[in-house]
Amino acid sequence: MDAQRTGKLINYLRSKKGITQKELANLINVSDKAVSKWERGDGCPDVGILPNLAQALGADVDSLLKGELNEIDNGRRILTEEELKAEIEKMQAEGKLEKPKDNTSLLKNPMARIFTYDFKRPSLFSKYELRKIANTFDMLCEKFRNELAANRTDLLGIKLCCVDELTNEEFIRSIPQRTFFYTYDYNNSGFTIEIDPQIGKVLLKQDLKKYPELTKTDSACLKLSYVNQFAHLLQEQIFSNTDKSIPWENFEKPFTKELNTLLPWSAGQNPGEMCVLVTLELISDVCSGMINVQFNYSYLSRLCRKAGFFGKDNPQLETLTDIKARPCENNVFIEFGRFVSDSVKLEPGTLLMSNKEFGTPLNVIIENQILFGGETVVVDENFGVRLIEVKQGEKLCYNEEHYIALRLGGTYLSPEDIERLDKGFVLQLDSQPGKPIAIIQDGKCVARGEVVIIDNMFCVRIVD
Repeated sequence: MDAQRTGKLINYLRSKKGITQKELANLINVSDKAVSKWERGDGCPDVGILPNLAQALGADVDSLLKGELNEIDNGRRILTEEELKAEIEKMQAEGKLEKPKDNTSLLKNPMARIFTYDFKRPSLFSKYELRKIANTFDMLCEKFRNELAANRTDLLGIKLCCVDELTNEEFIRSIPQRTFFYTYDYNNSGFTIEIDPQIGKVLLKQDLKKYPELTKTDSACLKLSYVNQFAHLLQEQIFSNTDKSIPWENFEKPFTKELNTLLPWSAGQNPGEMCVLVTLELISDVCSGMINVQFNYSYLSRLCRKAGFFGKDNPQLETLTDIKARPCENNVFIEFGRFVSDSVKLEPGTLLMSNKEFGTPLNVIIENQILFGGETVVVDENFGVRLIEVKQGEKLCYNEEHYIALRLGGTYLSPEDIERLDKGFVLQLDSQPGKPIAIIQDGKCVARGEVVIIDNMFCVRIVD
């Protein structure tokens, strides 16, 4: 199903029947926001809704799936996309067709990829940093492949499959309950290595069907024969890509001996904490299986970043701005709230708890007034906000000179663009996921912090 084509067809058929988005929504028991989203091409109706939707619009399911209208007129004929577009333009010219609002026209890149941002699953690393991790593992696979080839002709190769960010709990749930699981000081800025049972048995030269049980002896043999060697190569490979400002001993993580390595849940990991997962595929002449390397967030963020792993050798590009073309200062700000500044100590490690619950709209502040509520999204690589509510009645106005604000970001809009703002508009901000947000005191940025969720409330932990 093509969302754009299906959306145009829904808009055409609804307007042709002379019903509003809300009336159509009531007929099929969905919200008018859902209908608006379909007509903008931002999503598709669920398959289970299609029969009722088709009946309400006087069409058939096949037409909605294809985004092409089947009409019975002098025999069955399918309107092509070009004919449908021409029909829509004709109805628009005659004033019969309601135009869907263009709520993304304020974006610098109208084709930007937009998705909702979840603060419980923060993006900790940039695309460049994830590529750096992937390149390091490509080289590691080459080294490990050469060592395997010298002893095991039945092992045909090892390759990188993906690098991803997820929570510890999501990773643990994705692997078998009993598997070959090794932790190298994971809970103290380390990593783990998980080997799927089937490929683990191949490495041990065992038949999984004859010997399905995973024993501690199997685990110990696999660790001595392969896992320790792989872990050492991994640590050496990462260390070799640093600037050596941090000694090798900091990267040489020991195996956590007291852990039962067959039961991943016994690792004692913080379920909601984010990690980076690198998945490799090991291929033998009888099967293939996955080897997962799970990095604790602080291993890559606090150790590798400080050691120059992520590109101190990569020159920083600074774009110069002509003095006659200086950009306007931000006049639209997205904040978790503003608070009394008296007696608040701004020191690294301090947690600033807001009064805003996770999942509630953030404040969109224009000229010191909260005019809208918005949900956080990501627009390409920047934070953004989608306006989801208009503040009705008396708008909250900030007149205080002394305050502390927890600010997600800001942007500049012309007076004309501000007048156009309405629900559904998406604004691109000057901040990025994974980077600390600004803590404002009396109008100036005095500290930065990372957003965390405590007791389902938004908080900011000061980092600098």
